[in-house]
Amino acid sequence: MKRILKELLPLFLIIVVVSVYYLYIPRSAADLHKRIGSSNPNLLDEERIKLSQDFNEYLAAGLPQDSGKTPTIFNHFLGNQRKLQNLRINQAVAEIKETAVEPGKVRVWSTTNMGAVVKTSSKIIGFDIADQPLSAVQKEIAELADVLLVTHSDNDHYDPALLKKALDLGKTVILPEGLGFLYEEKDSYKIYKLKDGEEINIDGVKITAFQTDHRGDGNFIEPNAWYLVEVGGLKLLHTGDGRDFKDPQKKKGLADSGIDIFLSNRQIHPYNIRDINPKVLVPLHLHKYIHGREQLGESTFEWVLDFYRPYEKDLEGIEVKLLFTGESFEHQYQD
Repeated sequence: MKRILKELLPLFLIIVVVSVYYLYIPRSAADLHKRIGSSNPNLLDEERIKLSQDFNEYLAAGLPQDSGKTPTIFNHFLGNQRKLQNLRINQAVAEIKETAVEPGKVRVWSTTNMGAVVKTSSKIIGFDIADQPLSAVQKEIAELADVLLVTHSDNDHYDPALLKKALDLGKTVILPEGLGFLYEEKDSYKIYKLKDGEEINIDGVKITAFQTDHRGDGNFIEPNAWYLVEVGGLKLLHTGDGRDFKDPQKKKGLADSGIDIFLSNRQIHPYNIRDINPKVLVPLHLHKYIHGREQLGESTFEWVLDFYRPYEKDLEGIEVKLLFTGESFEHQYQD
């Protein structure tokens, strides 16, 4: 027995060291988290743009130098990206729990990639909530949200384990038609798969799905969706990674519907944003380290502003909110 224990001791010590390192939060991550917390999401000045650059540089540290390579599990475990993102998401989860939203107002949080949480006075709605590798901090959102919407099956948008947790708690999950879900065999699960143009009302939350391709690839067979969500007097639109509509006429109809908040992939062209004409534009898929250095470099605040700059006249009158992971803003609408 003593010999066995002696042989197992090195393994035990390795497990302890690895566990401690996994949980350890470096001072650099804590400091950057604090700087972001002190920044004003409603003020897009040079200091905030510089903070976005610093955030990206921090996320880039340790990633594969080859722009075509994505982070490995080793990067996710030993790198500090996950630890910083977890700090940001944990703060957002705490705020979602504690923040009281008055009627006629809405608060919107950015999570990671295209993820967002919307809280009104009566409902909490999550879009593309998906945990990163070796992380489970967003699973608590499954407990808080009344409805979770998934735009397509990419891993940074679609988290089956998180969705199962929500369904086990009696929450509702919305998927585009054709998206296969591992846990849909239970009759008690509230899963709805929406066709192009189909509308559903979930306890006062009206949702309409629009079939799209994936980043302009012209493929309308694979399930991808934009969602129009209406609750109270609020109208909110979320794109996922979709770009072109299967039925372009449906996209034109959105321009007349009076969109309050447009949660838009940062690569959606300003002409499309102009045509939707929302009151508030929230570009997402920012600080995207999960797909490697190239996409990370193309997802700073500065990159988005440079992309929009030639079309300033087209975007005139549209308020732009650029958010860090875990940040939020409040918007008043006509209830």
